[in-house]
Amino acid sequence: MANEEVQASSGRRPRRWSVGVWLLGLFSLFGLVGFVVVFGFLLADSAPGPRAASPASTSEPITDVRGPRGERGPRGERGPPGPPGPRGDPGIRIVRHACSGNCTLECGDDEVLLTAHCGIGRTAAVYPTEHSALCRSRGTARVEVVAACVKQSR
Repeated sequence: MANEEVQASSGRRPRRWSVGVWLLGLFSLFGLVGFVVVFGFLLADSAPGPRAASPASTSEPITDVRGPRGERGPRGERGPPGPPGPRGDPGIRIVRHACSGNCTLECGDDEVLLTAHCGIGRTAAVYPTEHSALCRSRGTARVEVVAACVKQSR
């Protein structure tokens, strides 16, 4: 009774829940029930059920349903060859250049130097540009420059 007098004297009326609060509670209840039902279905689906006896546990031998395999037949005739494919450019070219003293080897304008070496000992070449290789020799000794030039795509 004292509580009602305080509320009456302050001018506030007791708080009532709105329609939105009731709907929120109702939907929450449906969501909880739906969760429990789905969880129950998952548990029932994953429960181990009765299983058939495995063939290994029986005393009967396992036989192939198709029957025994026969002998292999003779090989058939070879089919006609297909048409030849387009002949392509290999894209890489090996270049050899023999000279005496300092030698420079250059690839074509549409090529890039991939690698190069000098002489039988395969001494490393010097690369002044991306298209050329230089081999240095003491005196007038004969030197062979071997290089790989690759087609450059633009």
